[in-house]
Amino acid sequence: MHTIKQQMNYYEIEPEDNTFTDIVVDITHRCNMECKNCYLPNRVIPDMSLEKFKEFVKRVPVGPSNAQRMFRILGAEPTLHKDCIGFMKAILDAGHKCILLTNGLRLSSESYVQKLLDVGLEHVYISMNGVDRDDWYTAIDEMPCATKKLKALKNVANKFSLDIGCILVKGINEDAPLRMINLMKELDIKNVTLRFKNVGQIGRYMAEVSENWTMEDLVRIVAKQFNLSEKYIWDFYKINHRYNGAPEVCGIEFPIDSSHDPKFRYNGIWIKLTNWAIDNPVGIPDPGNTRRGRITPDWKLAPFYEHVKMNEGGY
Repeated sequence: MHTIKQQMNYYEIEPEDNTFTDIVVDITHRCNMECKNCYLPNRVIPDMSLEKFKEFVKRVPVGPSNAQRMFRILGAEPTLHKDCIGFMKAILDAGHKCILLTNGLRLSSESYVQKLLDVGLEHVYISMNGVDRDDWYTAIDEMPCATKKLKALKNVANKFSLDIGCILVKGINEDAPLRMINLMKELDIKNVTLRFKNVGQIGRYMAEVSENWTMEDLVRIVAKQFNLSEKYIWDFYKINHRYNGAPEVCGIEFPIDSSHDPKFRYNGIWIKLTNWAIDNPVGIPDPGNTRRGRITPDWKLAPFYEHVKMNEGGY
């Protein structure tokens, strides 16, 4: 185990010593979907304790020398936790930022979305691998759920800082970028980040590296469908718009409108391409990334993907 940790640059730190900009909070391992791609497929782990989390979040520094941290409420499906709203309140009350990452099914309820607004949540990420097509959702996520996904999107449109995630799978939904941008126009969603990624080989997944799109493929697909030059996209490679320090080498983030000032994120339509393929000897996506941390079962912080891999099939 020690050798594996060394190979993966695994470490744990106390919350008082936090160095991560984004902190992942897997509040539940339960889910109301059984998608073919899931980094957290074990459903038997108990839900996270809200009371213990309240103690934890107060220990994470915030202030002039420790900018607000972005707590990412995840799970398998975090809205299944009975205290999901309570986690958001604890984070915001402690002076940090918060984003809910969800499959969106619960957000098809207007009353639930109103609860998110009432607690002060400003940022939502919804996965939409099938965009508006039930056949794509069935092929990738094992559920024909386009109607609920679209209702959720309409419920949150222009009410939150919005991210939409979409895994591109060879032979299934490679036309998703164009279909997604047309959906944004149809719903008059003016400010959004559309995130397109390939399949990551961790947890449960449906494509090996040899069957997967590469980053070069993602650039080519998006450039063609958005009528952009590939050079325009690659010119944004290794440019970090939101965080200080070294940029991520697994992603490219750019405004779809070339006249847009890239200093203003979540203003206009942005695209994020991410390579989650395990195409490296370490065995995880984006090895060595120091931006994302994950809360461990004993309330410490560890690099996110390293911790997921160390506990694959378990926590």
